[in-house]
Amino acid sequence: MGKTEVTTSTNSPFSDKLMLYHIGFLLQAAQNYHGAGLASAMRTDLVAAYESTILKNLMVTKKWFDIMVKNKWLEQPPLAPSPKEIAKEM
Repeated sequence: MGKTEVTTSTNSPFSDKLMLYHIGFLLQAAQNYHGAGLASAMRTDLVAAYESTILKNLMVTKKWFDIMVKNKWLEQPPLAPSPKEIAKEM
């Protein structure tokens, strides 16, 4: 049987980590396209539509990021120091 034929296998040929990584890439690509559309839109109705789409995409991207960090497939970026912690050190 060739590698391109349909099988009855229930095992995914790709890891969850790889699939989620690619989903994140596509989310960011979509965000770039919508941002470019927003920047060049001359109609106010399109501006509102782009803003709505961008906000929805950001919410999905946040969920994607949380899943990646939870599974230790993506490191959490360095966070800014807390102003309260800085004040305690002084």
